[in-house]
Amino acid sequence: MNIEELVVKAKNRDENAFCELIKMNKETLYKTAYFYTKNKHDSLEILDDTVYKAYISIKKLKQGKYFNTWIMRILINSAINYINKRKRFIFFDKNIDGTKKHESFNNREEILDLYNAIDTLEGKFKMIIILRYFNDLTVPQIANIMEYPIGTVKTYIHKALKQLRIELEE
Repeated sequence: MNIEELVVKAKNRDENAFCELIKMNKETLYKTAYFYTKNKHDSLEILDDTVYKAYISIKKLKQGKYFNTWIMRILINSAINYINKRKRFIFFDKNIDGTKKHESFNNREEILDLYNAIDTLEGKFKMIIILRYFNDLTVPQIANIMEYPIGTVKTYIHKALKQLRIELEE
């Protein structure tokens, strides 16, 4: 069954269809929340909030093919709201599950340096880097999620990478 059919069923309050939609996206959503909080508990709380908000407002989704983009936007807004509500500094936790994915790094110190450099980026740049390089989204997908023109997303990627290079050279 494709996404659009599942969304139609979920709009009609078919809980199994909604669960299937969430299962399809849970790993990407969790990783994104984790990059914002650097904490398993907080990430799961954001994910719970996202699923709740999506379930309550699924009838507002106009086109089912945009479900993935729509739920990612809900997650990003939930993460930003959660962080702003907590008003605390977020530091990178050394025990991150995603470290196995980056085989080009020689050791954990380089990975920590990369994540610390990403944490220094401005919010919109950080979000774009996470979506592009950690969630493997395309530029048009990022543009849809962030509601920016494609050219703006490309510019932000370029600026963010430039800032990361400067930060990592230091």
